[in-house]
Amino acid sequence: MKNTLSQRTINRLTQYYTILRDYSKKDIKNITSSQISQLLDIDETQVRKDIKSINCKGKCKVGYSVIDLKSIIEDVLDYKVIKKAFVIGAGNLGVALSRYSKFSEFGLEIDCLFDLDKDKIGKIIDGKEIFNISELKNRVKSTGINIAILTTPNKVAQEVCDFLVECGIKYIWNFAPSILIVPKDVKVWHENIIGSFIQFCAVENIK
Repeated sequence: MKNTLSQRTINRLTQYYTILRDYSKKDIKNITSSQISQLLDIDETQVRKDIKSINCKGKCKVGYSVIDLKSIIEDVLDYKVIKKAFVIGAGNLGVALSRYSKFSEFGLEIDCLFDLDKDKIGKIIDGKEIFNISELKNRVKSTGINIAILTTPNKVAQEVCDFLVECGIKYIWNFAPSILIVPKDVKVWHENIIGSFIQFCAVENIK
């Protein structure tokens, strides 16, 4: 079903899931579309439409079961299926992403990091070792992992990307400020952090 949902819907469902996760930890049994809309400052009609699109039904004056809705979103967005990935680039951003413990709740597990800096190679980041990038191909073969999170500087992003493809990486989550050129059988998601900030400023009319 995930493939039939728009990116905006997936983004909103992820936000709903964050709320549901917190409600579940507080042992709150039910949640209404009105509560979700108020917490996220979005239209209540849109919330109901999103939840209807994943075939979850609520009860009048009661709302939705927190456990049921949380479980349905986990199934729809594949949160229950762990996807392992490598972080390419052990700079500030790469290390920060590697240390983000909440990834596992959304089905992502960082296996290890890769870098060229001899001073970084061999260090352990929250249980994840930093390897020399030259070892990537063997690591791909031994683990079967084909997802890479790219956090290198812009000037080397395409060169590193080409090497990732050569090593057997099929999916790249790109945090480098560069549009990558890849073969048709390799998929890239460009994470536009600056674009998101500009959009935020425009929506909120920040001067």
